[in-house]
Amino acid sequence: MASVVVVGGGVAGLTCAWRLRRAGHDVEVLEREPVAGGRMRSERVTTPRGDFVVDRGAQFVASGYRNMQRVVDALGLRARLHPVANTSNAILRDGMLHAGDYDSLVAFARSRLLSTGAKLRLPRLLFELARHRRRLDPYHPERAAGIDRETLARGLARIVGEEAAEYLFVPAFSSTFDADPEDLSSAFALLSARFVLSGFQLQAFDGGIGLLTQTLAEQVPVRTGCEVTAIETNADGARLTIRSSRHSGQSGAGDREDRVLADAVVVALPGSLVSGVVASLTPEEKSFFARVRYVRGMVCFLMTERAPETLPWYGVAFPRREDVGLYGLAVDHHKPRVAPAGAGLLNAALTATAAERLRDAPDAAVVAHVIEALAHTPVGRLDPIATAVHRWDPMLPLFYAGYLPQLAAFLARRERSPRLAFAGDYLIGPYTEMALTSGMRAATEIARAVAG
Repeated sequence: MASVVVVGGGVAGLTCAWRLRRAGHDVEVLEREPVAGGRMRSERVTTPRGDFVVDRGAQFVASGYRNMQRVVDALGLRARLHPVANTSNAILRDGMLHAGDYDSLVAFARSRLLSTGAKLRLPRLLFELARHRRRLDPYHPERAAGIDRETLARGLARIVGEEAAEYLFVPAFSSTFDADPEDLSSAFALLSARFVLSGFQLQAFDGGIGLLTQTLAEQVPVRTGCEVTAIETNADGARLTIRSSRHSGQSGAGDREDRVLADAVVVALPGSLVSGVVASLTPEEKSFFARVRYVRGMVCFLMTERAPETLPWYGVAFPRREDVGLYGLAVDHHKPRVAPAGAGLLNAALTATAAERLRDAPDAAVVAHVIEALAHTPVGRLDPIATAVHRWDPMLPLFYAGYLPQLAAFLARRERSPRLAFAGDYLIGPYTEMALTSGMRAATEIARAVAG
């Protein structure tokens, strides 16, 4: 069987390697960080109150994640995957928190989040979904390239009106994907709505979302603290230049540079980083990767002695007209065994503007921003016993207006770099399910390449 190197130890790379290894190939994963898992990783924070588990990037699994659910079963993790105890949501408007979930038409009619006129326009979204249903395949977003012409902000305003867009839909998208509505497309909004409506009960692993990637990493050889600086491929195989460090994957004076040879390579890095590593890209591939864009995000975790009584929801979204400086807040202690009994674990996503302003600020300044922002909402002023700040660059791929035609052209390209495949959420969608699916597809593609 063939030797394959997978560059990147996130869920896409680990799934790809796991699948190739199960097929009998000789596989090794090279990961720059000291721990595999990428943006689907959990870490433990010890406090006098007890241990908290912080999900650094990805926050949940969904019942509709069909490929991930199959991997969960294959890894024997079904017994450790549970529904999130509370998945209700709220949205801030005019200083008040309004329920964003409605279990009946009566509850929806009574909601004061939207005016009657705005509510009457909402069925137009269902009509739009029905009108484009043949193009809207969340697992093949490139099929919607023909309708990818406008931003999410403009498209939703056209379909459901300014009020519903601003106070219902945009906050949901921004708090989920950490992006402004001008940086996402209306076609992406329709794809996401189709995905959610197909079944989206939130689930979480007992003790943290990182259980999946941790288990995958135990199934395949992974070399951590190893940065791939150059990749070249040709018809005979692949050559990689790597820099290894004993200092948590950070380059320094004690680094060692090596060469690795393999029959093929899978690049499972964020798409915006690919061109800086792969020297043998075709012109069409270079053109595509030059247009892949990611969010530069910042997330702050607050651990409290007791769960705040002002937060009976799982998620709270903040429309930008409310000027909070946060996209949203997730109440993570509703997930199984991530916080001591009765304690609070909150996860706040900063807006792009706030994250850029605080990019180089100390963690204490980020925490102060979050606490002060929440103090001006019904959540109130919190007094955390511990905090954690995570800066992500890159964080999530931006499916901006006009991206899908470029993706379609890339996937259909005739000239391809030999013995090379790509995996990552930028190829399908900014969900862990899509990252995992891309890893599966890359494993199939590279197995065919080495067999031929």
